[in-house]
Amino acid sequence: MLEMLIIGGGIHGVHLAHCLRQQTHLTHDDIRILDPHIELLHEWRRCARNCGMKYLRSSSVHHIDIHPFSLRRYAALPEIRKDTNFIAPKNRPSVELFDAHCRMVVDDHQLESLHIKGRALELHNNVEYVSVVTAEETINARFVLLALGMSEQPLWPTWATRLREMGVSVDHVFDPGFRLDGLRADGPVGVIGGGISGGHLSLKVTEQLNAEVLLISRKEVYVSNFDFAPGWIGPRYTEGFYRSPIEQRRQQIVAARAKGSVPGDMKLALDKAAARHQLTCITDDITDAKCQNGSALLTGRQGRYECQRIVLATGFVEKRPDGGFVNQAVKEFKLKTAACGFPVITPSLQWHDRIFVTGPLSELQIGPVARNIVGARHSSSRITAALKK
Repeated sequence: MLEMLIIGGGIHGVHLAHCLRQQTHLTHDDIRILDPHIELLHEWRRCARNCGMKYLRSSSVHHIDIHPFSLRRYAALPEIRKDTNFIAPKNRPSVELFDAHCRMVVDDHQLESLHIKGRALELHNNVEYVSVVTAEETINARFVLLALGMSEQPLWPTWATRLREMGVSVDHVFDPGFRLDGLRADGPVGVIGGGISGGHLSLKVTEQLNAEVLLISRKEVYVSNFDFAPGWIGPRYTEGFYRSPIEQRRQQIVAARAKGSVPGDMKLALDKAAARHQLTCITDDITDAKCQNGSALLTGRQGRYECQRIVLATGFVEKRPDGGFVNQAVKEFKLKTAACGFPVITPSLQWHDRIFVTGPLSELQIGPVARNIVGARHSSSRITAALKK
């Protein structure tokens, strides 16, 4: 029987597996990562590739290794050193560098050998251990760590779903079947969503296609170099957050997130593309859409826009990630949830004596940074401390 089964092989799951092996009594044979994809970090790579991301939004000290300066040291190796490895502010790493560093950590610590390819279907409470049912087998573990992301629940506006049913080319940048390098159009491409994914995508499409891009967002694109104020990483804001009742924490998380914002360098790049007449930034709320000669005719509160094809960068549905089994587990284990549906957990990130969480599921303890790489690092410090007791 395993000591720890981690469900989810993304940034959080891989970082936690690495930390548990290095910082607790758990050995290689004690830990496994259950993930349905061909390799660990597959979904992170797919999402980064599909939106055309070149640089991360997080700083160089946020990565999957343990030592905060591991990425900087890796970048300084003669065969890795490049002027383009980092960008201001806070030495944000390139996707190329970050991904290469991830591969180095996974390879050096044999983390891929922990990977069980499969998807959790049910969790069962056996008091002294948890049974995780997959299509292929049942895996028993003393503890389970839920490291689920949001990538399986992209947000589709109702009008976009209808438009796709009419035969118009409509994709979501985070849909499993979407490939940015396969995007083709000789007419205007509508990118819906003004946050960092929409910005990355718009710039990549202007590079890749000889077609005008309409970047349409409900509010004007604004600058915020990070997803949240840096004070949320340390005690400046989190002390007040921890003192707040659970019922108030969701409001604080929503207010703290710089939703729809882009870093300063991206805003400059968008403005330059607009000056070259490759890109038009439109602030409008799309309320209706029709198919017109195979293209999309979008109607907003401010005007009408014709696009040959649409790519949504509308983010994810803001609900608790389920992974196909969490609703069942809530009933089976009688797990407590807040009004927003997210777990009510201990400071050690335990939802149950046998179940730990990280990522979005840990938001009501970790705060607005929970989904980010720094959130994975906060989770690892709490969970490893709990297992050392």
